[in-house]
Amino acid sequence: MTDAAPDPNVLSPVRPAASRTSSSGRRALLRASLGAVCGTSFIRAAQASGLPDIQAIAANATTNSLPASLIVAGSAETGPGRWAPLLAPALESALPADGPIPLHVSAGQDGVTGANLFDAQNNGEPGAALLVSGSAIVAALAGDSRVHFDYQRWLPVLLALGAPIAVGHVDLHRSLGALLRDHPVRVAVTHPTGVELPTLLALSLLSLRVIPVRGLASAPDALTALRQRQVDVVQLSARDADANTLAELKKDGFEPIFTLASHTHSGIPDLPSAFLSLRGRLPSDPLYSACLATAMAASIETALVLPMLTPPAQAARWRHAAQLTAQDANVQSETQASAIQLVAGMDSAEPYRKVTPDLSAILALRRWLALHSAEWRHVG
Repeated sequence: MTDAAPDPNVLSPVRPAASRTSSSGRRALLRASLGAVCGTSFIRAAQASGLPDIQAIAANATTNSLPASLIVAGSAETGPGRWAPLLAPALESALPADGPIPLHVSAGQDGVTGANLFDAQNNGEPGAALLVSGSAIVAALAGDSRVHFDYQRWLPVLLALGAPIAVGHVDLHRSLGALLRDHPVRVAVTHPTGVELPTLLALSLLSLRVIPVRGLASAPDALTALRQRQVDVVQLSARDADANTLAELKKDGFEPIFTLASHTHSGIPDLPSAFLSLRGRLPSDPLYSACLATAMAASIETALVLPMLTPPAQAARWRHAAQLTAQDANVQSETQASAIQLVAGMDSAEPYRKVTPDLSAILALRRWLALHSAEWRHVG
């Protein structure tokens, strides 16, 4: 399987030296801004040196700030496909331009094809921007052989975060702590290394023997399988797990088990709270770190990212444009309707950092997948 780890032979980006008339503070600022993938050092350096803030830098940047195109990694029914028609016009208004941002839609459900195209087109230099879902990052973490991109070398400027929820039969939920390890729990998945991977990991860490049931890519198909007792657990996006749907499921005997979001969702426990409630402690297994990283990735319905080598002024302009886009009336209306939280500008750095666990966690995840893949190959 392909490892998506960064190439150790790739040097850190270097900018030409500042002119002799520039102050040492400005040179330090430029070096710091390039050295931080998510730009936190840039802000600290700007504050320390008394230089203008990100909005001022964005306002003074050159007008040549638009990418060659905006790659939409996914078809119309995916997160990027749904968000592109809303985000593109708002970004065009926030980014001074002579015309609309060209959209390049890449086919595929999990975004891997579009992410590969993004890295190939940019080839280490600023070019296209990318709209991609967290499912592509899940595939990279799992070591999917299709992955030829390095998401750690992306610069996030906007994240649309959802709160996926694992829902199962009420008896399963109430007896999770008492079920025997060899009791099979069937989980509806698109693919074992798909976006439902964190639910598989979490249930496994709760000492359950999980069996992924493949081919249930849509919420209606997964819910039908759940009601027909073909599966025991489904993972629903925040869009599909609205209050009415959860109420109907409860009438049928199904209740939420946990949410993958990093914050509680309508009283549903997040993963740490679920483990503390059911086990009294958090797992020490490296798989737990992998579980949290894949859960964060699965919560990213859409991410707007740039190449890491994007010039600082251009990146600042995009961050500022992303902040304005998040305040757009049409965009805000959609976030409220679909229970999505938009995180824009520098605020996107912290949640994006959580999708990169320690190497030990990545290796543990891939060993776990290799161990179970033979068993799963004959099921579902």
